[in-house]
Amino acid sequence: MNIFKPILLSAIALSNAFINLEHAKSQEKIEVIPLIQSIRGLSGKKISYPRWKQAELRLLKVNIPVGLKTPLHIHPAPMLVYVQQGKLKHSRGETINYFSAGESFVESNSGSPHYVESVGKKPAVLFVGVSSAIGLPTTVNK
Repeated sequence: MNIFKPILLSAIALSNAFINLEHAKSQEKIEVIPLIQSIRGLSGKKISYPRWKQAELRLLKVNIPVGLKTPLHIHPAPMLVYVQQGKLKHSRGETINYFSAGESFVESNSGSPHYVESVGKKPAVLFVGVSSAIGLPTTVNK
């Protein structure tokens, strides 16, 4: 009988630990944090969606090594850009914007040609959500 008592006490203690763990998990909440919301892109122009084609959503991860920049380009579909790492320089004519890790911006499909450059100490890592249409390119070089 003496051997069963320690086993029984251990089993009770272990079951209490699992019950307390489940109770703690049940108090955790799903958190939704809005990062950006806009009807206009960086150019100040309103966004619009492609018409008369099948809609298509895209999520892209873009890695830009330090010192490299994209060609001058436009976007035929609106997009949300989130900078996960690095520092980004966005140049449109005389207008220059800088974005660091944790920041985001909207790019309109009505904006003029621009380019982006990785200017931080680490490569720029971007997550880009595009509201497009099947067959429509994400960028068009100018």
